[in-house]
Amino acid sequence: MSTDRRTADATGPRRPAVRTKRHRLSEDVADAIKDRLIADGLKPGDRLPTEPELVEHYDVSRTVIREASRILVERGLVDIRPGRGMVVADFDGTSMSRQYELMLELMQGSFRHLMEMRLVLEIGMTEYAAARHTPADARRIRMAIESFAASGDSHEAALESDLEFHTAIAFASHNPFFIHIVNPVNDYLRKAYQPSLGYQAARGQTLAEHTAIAEAIFERDAKKAGRLARRHLIRILETSSELVPDVEDARGTSTDPGEQ
Repeated sequence: MSTDRRTADATGPRRPAVRTKRHRLSEDVADAIKDRLIADGLKPGDRLPTEPELVEHYDVSRTVIREASRILVERGLVDIRPGRGMVVADFDGTSMSRQYELMLELMQGSFRHLMEMRLVLEIGMTEYAAARHTPADARRIRMAIESFAASGDSHEAALESDLEFHTAIAFASHNPFFIHIVNPVNDYLRKAYQPSLGYQAARGQTLAEHTAIAEAIFERDAKKAGRLARRHLIRILETSSELVPDVEDARGTSTDPGEQ
């Protein structure tokens, strides 16, 4: 039987594929490799079978395996490393970050839209952090604030500490979905935020707002922490044009949905 008429099954016998125009054999193989990766409990850095082994196991061509590998790389599930072949990737949200960038470049969403998503997301995230944080989480949040205060004239150091504060709160929420959404947003902001007089002038206010949010988290006052996070992020949203050149305004809309 032609290999194009077969489908890959990681756990059972091969069977005829139900094919559609939108469903390629390489996608079947990619899904099967993913299922096998999960079933075998592989961890980041673990090596997958070699290309010849995959060809033999799934009874498909090298071309199909290479296309399946490309699909898995795009999904962020594996890395291809010289001399090692495919290994399980660290899931850090990099692929999502690329999608955010692409959406902005294709004008399918504006920077302001991204910041609105961040506003809605981080209010709830901060409330969960107030309820769930551990002593280790509190130390990480404090360290981010101290690093921001000590960053001097360095825009890069200040920005890293600023973003680390929000990352630390995501970890303190103890919800992995928050972490993997915040990380790609921060990756994009690292590239988008430019050294500016506006960012520099607001650093004192940012420090005060971060400190107030942190204190509410440490007091386990979720409502207060969420309210302060809203106030902080609305200010960032309103001054976004000072942070990112050529940022588009959402004309005729309220900055705070709570005002509508």
